[in-house]
Amino acid sequence: MKSYFCLSASWPAWENTRSLSSRGFAATVSRWLQGIWLKPPILLLLGTALMGTSCKTFSSRVVSDPMPAVTRLQAGGSIKDEVDRLAKPLIARGEIYSMAVGVLAPDGSTWNFGYGLSGRPGDTQPPTGDDVFQVGSLSKLFVASVLAILVDEGQLHYEDTVRSILPPEIPLNKDIGDLTLQELVTHTGGLPRQPMDPTQMRYFACYLFTGHNLYGYIDKAYLYEYLRTCHIKPKGQREYVYSNIGVALLAHLMEIKTGRSLPDLVAEKICRPLEMRDTAFYLNADQQKRLAVGHVGDQPKFIRRNTPMESWDMGEIMRATGGLYSTVNDLLIFARANLGLLNHPLEPRLAETHQVQLKTPDEDVALGWLVNYFDNGRVTLLYKHGMVSGYNAYIGLNVDKRIAVVVLSSNFNWDDKIGHNLLLRLSEGLPAPQPELGNNLTRPSTPSPCLSGERAGERGFEFGNH
Repeated sequence: MKSYFCLSASWPAWENTRSLSSRGFAATVSRWLQGIWLKPPILLLLGTALMGTSCKTFSSRVVSDPMPAVTRLQAGGSIKDEVDRLAKPLIARGEIYSMAVGVLAPDGSTWNFGYGLSGRPGDTQPPTGDDVFQVGSLSKLFVASVLAILVDEGQLHYEDTVRSILPPEIPLNKDIGDLTLQELVTHTGGLPRQPMDPTQMRYFACYLFTGHNLYGYIDKAYLYEYLRTCHIKPKGQREYVYSNIGVALLAHLMEIKTGRSLPDLVAEKICRPLEMRDTAFYLNADQQKRLAVGHVGDQPKFIRRNTPMESWDMGEIMRATGGLYSTVNDLLIFARANLGLLNHPLEPRLAETHQVQLKTPDEDVALGWLVNYFDNGRVTLLYKHGMVSGYNAYIGLNVDKRIAVVVLSSNFNWDDKIGHNLLLRLSEGLPAPQPELGNNLTRPSTPSPCLSGERAGERGFEFGNH
């Protein structure tokens, strides 16, 4: 069941129809919040929301029975027809303003489909495979992939600790200092999803009414103070907790160790070698012209759905968690490399990120990727689902079938209703690749039996990116 956090009783006179670009509105919200944020009832209410018992308690991949689609595909039905069946109803009822969908089929062919409007002034066409979207937590895939490359090069080791990389003059809580890169990339270090303090609560409340970046206050000085004062459970008592602040710390450590910024590392290690020309943390003038306009979706809660929403500048620290931009066509290149179809030296390193590191009650965890199993373990899907600002992004792989699906849309919505559904339908309905199209990549290790239901979800409160 999904629950929602409500402040409407505290804000009876204002309607959620204001433009998110209105600085006057944002300033008024900020003054209102400054007047109430220290009151204990408000702190308690916001704290409850941040801990995941209010607002949306989980993001999810909503999966329906694939067999009708499988029957259609095996009878000669088209990939386009299946994408249309999933996408057009969401556009028609206004749940999604626009989306671009890409498919890599087992025979090596690629397909692009666009729905809705880009939102750019005067543009009356649906988005294409070259339209730019902010891709939220798909950014973490690139952080994990760069880490795997740096480890393979010997520049880093998964056993390296926070204390061994940060400058010695930076004071640290000892348990924080002992965290390893392996724990940070697998979300097993005991760090929370995000800081739980009054500043975060105030930014979160402001976000609900304005859509402004709720991580905007997190800079290097804040991070270092947080690492000094944060307390985590001792080793042996920690569980898997999806942590945005943990990935931000991981990327910062990678930057310190290499002397290169994260944007430079991603460009040098992945994007330039694979010729992914439109994947970047900062857009040039041409890419800015092709940026699809983001829109309000399920969040921010108190703004009307499909109100235009500016993309977020995630800043130097938090950009690792959701600041990347990309296109369907670029992400299909990334998918090809992950499936071993480019005959590129990077492919074995990317394949290492597919290996399962731990199992949770909901799904298995690899390096950046999450892993679901269907049809009693016969179908294995790797995926990443992210949302940030006014955008939603999904990438999924079936390594065995050499199938990939990319879905980029211009609303912040909690549920993926297209990506996992489409990937599962194509995995069951399309013929297996011919042996000559195969590769030497291995599928993730032994599946856990816990994912036989209709919904494959990741528990925990999600706001901003995933």
